[in-house]
Amino acid sequence: MKINEICKIVDAEILQSKGRLNIDIHTAFAADLMSDTLFIIMREEDPLLLITGVTNLSVVRTASILDIPAVLFVRGKNVPPETIQLAEQNEILLLRSKHIMFVSCGLLYQAGIQGVSWGM
Repeated sequence: MKINEICKIVDAEILQSKGRLNIDIHTAFAADLMSDTLFIIMREEDPLLLITGVTNLSVVRTASILDIPAVLFVRGKNVPPETIQLAEQNEILLLRSKHIMFVSCGLLYQAGIQGVSWGM
């Protein structure tokens, strides 16, 4: 699924567009603890969407380390300029939706985005 389709589904705006806008995303992971993200996504090979309510620099750093091309911020959170700047430098797309995390995940799942396999 393309980024513009994801934006339509969760009524999101693009905060930072320097990156892989044409990437196909079929998998997503939602978390506010970046340590959970590191543990789960280390095993994921396909490009995925990170869904979170955390807007600080650690989100972009985590996305960069794990080669996550796009981050969706939920709950209409304000994103600090330094987070947006770091995302631009790392070419990580930033999206923002007014929906809560549960609704955002549900809408994307209903549209065909799959969750990361836990596989423990």
